[in-house]
Order: sequence, then C-alpha cells, then structure tokens
Amino acid sequence: MSWTTVYVKGKVGFEGEVIRHLEKSGFSFLPGSGSENEFSLFWINDRAQLREFKKAITAKTIFKYRLKFYPDMAATKDSSVADLTPNEQALVKEMRDWQKAYNQELRNSA
Repeated sequence: MSWTTVYVKGKVGFEGEVIRHLEKSGFSFLPGSGSENEFSLFWINDRAQLREFKKAITAKTIFKYRLKFYPDMAATKDSSVADLTPNEQALVKEMRDWQKAYNQELRNSA
C-alpha cells in the first residue's frame, strides 16, 4: 500500500478531534507531526479519495474548525482570502456600503 500526503489547516486544537473521528471511522491513515501555522500532516491510502477522508472527519468538525485541505505545502501559499472573483468583490463592496449606510442611519436616529 502506498501513501499520499494531505496537509490540513484549521483553528487551533482541531488535530485531536480529527484523529478521534478518523480512528472511530476505521479510515486508513497515519498522523504526521503537527507544525506551526496550524497545519497538521496526514498520510492516507493513495487509493482513497479526499472526499472519503473528509467524510471520515465529518462535516460538523470541518465547519467547526474551518478545515482546509491541501495536497502539498506549495498549494497552501497559492490560496488566499484576497483571491476573490470580480463578482465576489462587488458583493463585498455592496455589503460594506450597506453597512456604512446602516451605521449612519443608526447614528442619525439617536
């Protein structure tokens, strides 16, 4: 059996719960050592799909800790919150404009 590497990043303290869910599910994995920057390393069977890995962890845990999955450390540097599509940027601007108007309205109503 061959192994493939998956890097997982999330809120502080996610490693224990992730490992607990993986062990409980019977999913074949090897935990790596955690590193700074809130990353943990897991080796999974190269025949297993990432979707199966995520199902073993459970959606609740993924959302609770805002987990993100990467095939290698180089991929972690490529992803950024600032990489929004023009449509997403327009929506963010619209929400900020709405918030400013709403806050101004609250100040004027007092």
